[in-house]
Amino acid sequence: MRETRTGGRRRDLPHPRPVNKIELSAEHGRLRLILAVVFLVMGAFFIAYSVANLSSKESGWNEIKVQSSEYNCSDDFVFLYCLGEGDVSATAENKAVSACYSNATEYAFQIFTNDVEYENVHNMYYINRHPNQEIEVDDILYEAFSLIQESGNRSLYLAPVYEQYDGLFHCAEEYQAVEYDPYLNQDVADYYAAITSFANDAGMINLELRGENRIYLRIAEEYLAFALENEIRSFIDFYWMKNAFIADYIADTMRANGFVRGTISSYDGFTRNLDDISGSEYAFNLLDRDGAFLYQAGVMRYNHAMSIVYLRDYPANNNLDGQYYYKYQDGGIRTAYIDTADGYCKSAVGSLVSYSPNSSCAEILLQVMPVYINDYFEAERLSKLVRDGVYSIYCDDSKILYNESSLVLTDLYEDNEVRYTTVYVE
Repeated sequence: MRETRTGGRRRDLPHPRPVNKIELSAEHGRLRLILAVVFLVMGAFFIAYSVANLSSKESGWNEIKVQSSEYNCSDDFVFLYCLGEGDVSATAENKAVSACYSNATEYAFQIFTNDVEYENVHNMYYINRHPNQEIEVDDILYEAFSLIQESGNRSLYLAPVYEQYDGLFHCAEEYQAVEYDPYLNQDVADYYAAITSFANDAGMINLELRGENRIYLRIAEEYLAFALENEIRSFIDFYWMKNAFIADYIADTMRANGFVRGTISSYDGFTRNLDDISGSEYAFNLLDRDGAFLYQAGVMRYNHAMSIVYLRDYPANNNLDGQYYYKYQDGGIRTAYIDTADGYCKSAVGSLVSYSPNSSCAEILLQVMPVYINDYFEAERLSKLVRDGVYSIYCDDSKILYNESSLVLTDLYEDNEVRYTTVYVE
């Protein structure tokens, strides 16, 4: 910051008082020097002791914090780890786990961000600004593209629609939100329809996977002209799906480094529990919305490594939900779950919890998205996923419906008006 000075002196400022000069005696100089050194050592000791106490960790469950000033995605996640169960102290283990977690969250941010450019990093930002060019990307990004391509899901190509919804979610007033809402603005609906028409046409836009981590984002001249006219700069984006892939990457990284007694969860519903050795019991709260009221319907309990995907058509009262939800005064809610068919946000059921001990969050998400982002809820489609080891839970009319026969559900919510019961659905 540059300091600006004025030419004249301020007369209203108080003048400093005269300073009396005091001559110090030269006697006992050696004693004063020794005492100064002693006090300096004591001060350093107490500072070191305080820092050690602040950084020390007790054995048991602790939240792992990122120790880095670099951009990272840790604000989206909570990472809990059971320290001190191995051969090293809880403090030493915390340092190692935190270092690994810090590196993973920094790297994941760099790769998946569509907002920040990094030198010599071919991330989403770079790919979007180099269409019709062959690009080599890192393993994590290539594997994510491969998984999406195998699923046949075209949501990756809705980047221009996602950008508009991002504007909707950050509106301060409802009259501003109308400018982005296809349910309330026909011009917006028409614009989204044009983009989804391009997004669903592989001849207009398609991400080619050429092997050995080489990709090619092919975009037709017609779409490029439309993009230029409408100031579109991003053609592909993971958007709200991003944290599913990041949770998987972080979890796999921690496991690869031998850190398995933990669980990582994102605020937007993606959880990876790493613990497949202790046999400890874990709990996942099941919520249900009835109009403006949010209830805890029950608790899902399990005792092994698990991937959980939790989709919901309501904000869950955390301070980050504003990124993907907008709530009107009349109770209407807009979400980030966008239908590739028309660009409208849709939720076939209030909330859906899908989980698997063998599949990743991203794999589960891509399987349940067509069921959840739909005009109608078809529960039988969830039953078909059971053969792949993906199970689901949802609420309807004060019932918790589930399709895993051995699932343990407890602590069912009850008051004078609501009593939840469980129903097994084959």
